[in-house]
Amino acid sequence: MLSDLRIVEIGEGMAVQVCGLLLGELGTDVLKIERPGGDPARGSARFANWNRGKRSLELQLDNRAGLEALLERLAGADVLLHQFTPMRARALGLDDETLAKGFPRLVICGITGSPRNHPDAERSDDEMLVSARLGAMYENDGYRGGPVVWRYPAGHWSAAHLAAGGILTRLVMRLQTGRGGAAHTSILQGLLSALPMVWVRNSKGPMPNPKIYDGSPRAPRFQLHLCKDGWLQILDPTQRFDYCMLPGIWNALSDGIDIGTPEGLEQAFARETVDTWLAQLREHDVACEPAAPLGEVLRHDDARANGYVIEVDDPHFGRAWQPNTPYHADVPLPQGRPAPRLGEGGERDWTPRSESIGQAPGAEPGHPLDGACVVDFGMFLAGPLGPSLMGDLGADVIKVEPLSGDRLRHMHHFFQAAGRSKRSLAVDLTKPEAQPILERLIAWAEVVHHNMRFKGADKLGLGEENLRRLNPDVGFAYVSAYGQRGNRANWPGYDTIFSALAGLEFESAGKGNRPITLRPGPMDMLTAHSCFVAAMALLYMKRAGLAGRVLHSSMLGIITLIQGELLLKADGTLTETHHLTSDQTGFSPYHRIFEIKGGEWVAVAAHREAEREAMRTILGTDDAGFVKAAEAWPAADLLAAFEAAGVPCDAVFCDNAMNRFFDDPLSRRSGLVSAVEQPTYGIVEQPGIFWDMGDIPIEISRACPDIGQHSDEIMLELGFSATEIAEFRTKKIIG
Repeated sequence: MLSDLRIVEIGEGMAVQVCGLLLGELGTDVLKIERPGGDPARGSARFANWNRGKRSLELQLDNRAGLEALLERLAGADVLLHQFTPMRARALGLDDETLAKGFPRLVICGITGSPRNHPDAERSDDEMLVSARLGAMYENDGYRGGPVVWRYPAGHWSAAHLAAGGILTRLVMRLQTGRGGAAHTSILQGLLSALPMVWVRNSKGPMPNPKIYDGSPRAPRFQLHLCKDGWLQILDPTQRFDYCMLPGIWNALSDGIDIGTPEGLEQAFARETVDTWLAQLREHDVACEPAAPLGEVLRHDDARANGYVIEVDDPHFGRAWQPNTPYHADVPLPQGRPAPRLGEGGERDWTPRSESIGQAPGAEPGHPLDGACVVDFGMFLAGPLGPSLMGDLGADVIKVEPLSGDRLRHMHHFFQAAGRSKRSLAVDLTKPEAQPILERLIAWAEVVHHNMRFKGADKLGLGEENLRRLNPDVGFAYVSAYGQRGNRANWPGYDTIFSALAGLEFESAGKGNRPITLRPGPMDMLTAHSCFVAAMALLYMKRAGLAGRVLHSSMLGIITLIQGELLLKADGTLTETHHLTSDQTGFSPYHRIFEIKGGEWVAVAAHREAEREAMRTILGTDDAGFVKAAEAWPAADLLAAFEAAGVPCDAVFCDNAMNRFFDDPLSRRSGLVSAVEQPTYGIVEQPGIFWDMGDIPIEISRACPDIGQHSDEIMLELGFSATEIAEFRTKKIIG
């Protein structure tokens, strides 16, 4: 799909490698630059999974010959993807200004810990440290009070997708202007993009702002039940399903169990096996899955049927089952190629890019995606938030919803996240009289998105065949729960049940603990991010003059992708990985948070041996005694000691973290806070801009719309007269 593009990738961090993987598996030629001797992660599952299909070249960038060899490759590249901080990039001559002079068509994406215009831009990009200084640790659930370390690296996964979408945005702009430029993001912005369901403030309206965390333990198990042989996660969003419809509940009632109490309901579920409950619930179309250990989804029948798990002949592991990227397309994708051996394919040079590639230089856009036309028929979160990100970048996104509105609207903060930067057209597509509206919308669009089940979409005229009839060149991005193949293609699915199936509910609880439900909706958010990448790839192909294509993602595909720290070996065993400690404070004595004098917390990420030796000098030679030793230190003194010794560290902000972030003038100056007026909610404050496009501004000017707020103006733009609009409204076709 993207076979005309070439990327030079430099970096050993997760976000950079995953971004390269996402674009490489969509067809881009990715050249991975490795240090002499290779990436230290070689031989691990992470390296095997995140570097599939790339080429490898050893270069020493700290000497003249290595840099000259790199510059030769950049002359033939479209994109430089790296993780250098601004200071390090300048030292190497790879800063934006220098590269723009030498390679004016080059797109440059740097993924740092904090944004490049932020005072913390030179600090560590370790996710735990970034989360500590942001204050995100109070948004995780735990068995004790205080900050809780995230096991799921939301910042890196989201930043990888933001970077891929940002790169494609700049490439779309290059088709218009003939010029490349910056498309940077950061781990901090990745975390912020995963938080908008729980970090939001409204100046008025029907839903109160989030409560200030009081520091107490909170380990919820929302619709998560212990059965006879394991844990079962259910998600009934309206909580209106009558459990008395299940035979297993009838039996419990006949034995005198009162399911009207939480204790009685738990007693009832404990009487039957997980498989028994799954069968009974699925008969009623209730979304449910077992809470599985990490890695088990690699054995899942539908994950394999959809190609989300693929067999690869890896140079280190041999034949192994690896998690694939979550995309299906209507053309073959170059998936399943193994990670390269050191230096493999790197000797092949690229022909220097011609200045004539793409369209003739045109006017600079006012915002990155000015003029892009997107129609979003999606509902809920996993999917609709993808077009919202395009709207943040300046695309004209029309949200089409029923006259009663998106069913997510009653969850106000969730809808504010998924509805931002869109206009709303309320239309009843179930009525035949609405077809002229649908036809003009599809004819107007460059990209169409929905996340409906296939049967329902077909009934509304949103199946691929009808979309192609209405607009042969439109890009079609859609998101499903379980993928388009296999036995579960039309099954329902929500974030919670996929977090359970992914192993996140066990991993986030800490080693040996009972599983917990995750609060910020991580799988909804990342599925939407994958939709964003897909939609941007479709927009790029359309603007490049290629045929309209289909690109499909799914929640099952996403939860398989995030198993990337593991793979399934030929003997049927999983590789090893790290786990969160039972007290949810970290991963080892050297990578964790410490509670210190006065109840404050300090985070440390000592990955190198020299850093660990420095920790032992400060806290004692026995790492088992680090916790006790740290308790005696005042926070400022311990942080100063770690800093002076070169140990990566940060203070952990927890108390009033969201309000502190929103009220911080630095957050507002950096564009990290969006504050936009909305008719129902007043001033809506949310996490703000997730990219740095250099000289091209990004401005979030629309909060989520009210139902049908823009119906009249959209209908006029589609060519309907005022008389026709009034007639549609009289017939209750539009609202």
